[in-house]
Amino acid sequence: MIELDVKDRKIIYHLSNNARISDTQLSKQVALSKNAVKYRIERLKKEGVIKHLAAVINIGALGLDTFTLLLKFNDDIYENKDILDYFRKHEYVDWLITLSGQWDLFVEMVTKDLNHFHELIKDMTQHFGELLNTYQVFFSANTLRVEHLIADFYKELKVEELSIKKRTTEKHKIDETDKKILNLLNQDSSLPYLSMAQKLNLSIDIVRYRMKNMIEKGIIIKFFPEIDLAKLGYTEYLYTLKLKNTSKEKMERLKTRITANQNITYAFLDTNSFTIIFVCAFRNPEGIDHLSRSLRKDFSDMIDSQDYLIIKEQILFNLFPKGMDEGKK
Repeated sequence: MIELDVKDRKIIYHLSNNARISDTQLSKQVALSKNAVKYRIERLKKEGVIKHLAAVINIGALGLDTFTLLLKFNDDIYENKDILDYFRKHEYVDWLITLSGQWDLFVEMVTKDLNHFHELIKDMTQHFGELLNTYQVFFSANTLRVEHLIADFYKELKVEELSIKKRTTEKHKIDETDKKILNLLNQDSSLPYLSMAQKLNLSIDIVRYRMKNMIEKGIIIKFFPEIDLAKLGYTEYLYTLKLKNTSKEKMERLKTRITANQNITYAFLDTNSFTIIFVCAFRNPEGIDHLSRSLRKDFSDMIDSQDYLIIKEQILFNLFPKGMDEGKK
């Protein structure tokens, strides 16, 4: 666990609000010199608190979908390097975490269509064969909440709650230039326009216009730092809520509860399996127990089963995997 002072917390908060904030603006917000701010950001990166500065990309707005997998193997995923390497190097995997409990891995993949989905599953099952014990599939297009910093971290700073932007369902086509910009932003979303223009061999005006256009269309949702919450003393959990047939009103009430919960960083509803899956974080075990009890108490008539697993490690987080950069216009 790494101890942070108020200045560090403010830096992380303001970067989480907009990772492209200028050094001048950030120094004013935290009452430090620009050099001091730069030094602290670099230190937070070296300590692993800030893993990298990325962009939240609305994959659905590009006409693509995502699905997630819970996987169990007949071998130790850390001793058998092929297991993690397969998903880490996979061109359509955008998220990979290891779990403690009845499942070994949670994987999210990007898919172009239903045929592509079946191809991805077939390739995976053929690759692992009998090594793969079992798996479950959930479609994650119906996103309820995305926020990478829980409010508990910054509540003592007396700042506004980080806003969560709604995702558009409108589809947009992008060209190769847009893809190059998205790929670069996913590597480091804090890059100045000049640096991006030089790396992409484009003019600053083109880069600025393209980014503004993708933001307005809802393709780019926000710029944020990927934070390792474990280094800040939090335990992360993957939670599954299997639902029973219920009314639209009750479903909306549950979705509102999930969306408003400030300890939940990511949540989606799979309408196919009637399951809500979310990631949450707490400083002590009582937090997850209290959440479980409150959900069971208030929604017992619509919860068929509920379970959670401890997240051991986030192996990969890449919201613009290589497969999205190839042949999709």
